[in-house]
Amino acid sequence: MALAKATRDKLLSVGTTRILAALAKHGLKRRPLPGLRPLTAFQDTIAGEAGKMIDALSPGGVLVVEDSTFSVPVALLARRQAAGVVSGKPLRNAAEIARAGLPAWHRPPSPGAKALLIEAGDIVLADRNGLIAIPANLAEQVAEEAVEAVAYEEFVAEQVSSGGGVYGLHIPSGDNARRAFAAWRRIRGR
Repeated sequence: MALAKATRDKLLSVGTTRILAALAKHGLKRRPLPGLRPLTAFQDTIAGEAGKMIDALSPGGVLVVEDSTFSVPVALLARRQAAGVVSGKPLRNAAEIARAGLPAWHRPPSPGAKALLIEAGDIVLADRNGLIAIPANLAEQVAEEAVEAVAYEEFVAEQVSSGGGVYGLHIPSGDNARRAFAAWRRIRGR
């Protein structure tokens, strides 16, 4: 099942750091996958369903390559509307991938590099802070939780910048903070 556009948009809007915090609330202590680097410094952030075979890759999916013994078929990935590529080893045709503008993360040569911990169907989210794999069954929920956390951070920042203190703004501390946040959301249409 492909990642829903609404969920993809939420993931892209909050990034890996906030998603990692949301995953931690579910008991999943994750970190960005070690050693993976973006192919180019200014490539797009990606969010998509992981696929390990091009034939099974859904539109907006991310091709996960454990080995780089073959060149990634850029033209075929473009036709399949792939969001990007993740490789556990250096990409053989990195220059071609970069010229095509296809976002890619790879692991430069390193001794003892471990296998990628990405399963087909996981949701891959990658930005300048790193790349993470989100269990598909939690993707929508953690995306929503992260969007809510961002909204609450904006609310608190506004309250403080308008001269209010932070005392009482911690949502679990009381109903007043919850009511004020709900009113703020209504006013902002969020």
